[in-house]
Amino acid sequence: MKTDYRSLKDGEWLGQWDLEGRGDAVVAIERVEKYKPARVRTKKVDGVEVEERNKRVAVYFVGKRKGWLAGPVSQKVIAGMYGRYVEDWIGKRITLYVDPTVTFGRETTGGIRVRPTPPKLGTPTTGRTLDQPVDEKKVEQLERAREQATGNEARREPGEEG
Repeated sequence: MKTDYRSLKDGEWLGQWDLEGRGDAVVAIERVEKYKPARVRTKKVDGVEVEERNKRVAVYFVGKRKGWLAGPVSQKVIAGMYGRYVEDWIGKRITLYVDPTVTFGRETTGGIRVRPTPPKLGTPTTGRTLDQPVDEKKVEQLERAREQATGNEARREPGEEG
């Protein structure tokens, strides 16, 4: 496997180059925050420069150094699995993969997407592609805390047997 030059940079955000050639990565969501870009982008509307709205959210994973900037498509996929409230996403597992058809403007750049179904129960959270091993006990603690906070201890996840 060849090394993408972007993987050599010490960036804070996960990029497709961190996953390329390694297959799917199953990760557990630790927290979700509003993303505030350091530099505000502008665009011309009717000849006037206006500030672009930020549509991405910052998603951080249990035991991982890099966060991920999830766009609207990925946000909708996660919401389809776990609901629209980000507090309900905490401790949940998602599967990330590289989609070479992702576009940025008019250019096909590739990018990271989320599989639309939760990983099967017992699927280990992979650490090899995202640089740090996962503390499975921390994932379980986050799941229990989320259940207690929402009062849904008995609620089952999609696909969960019981």
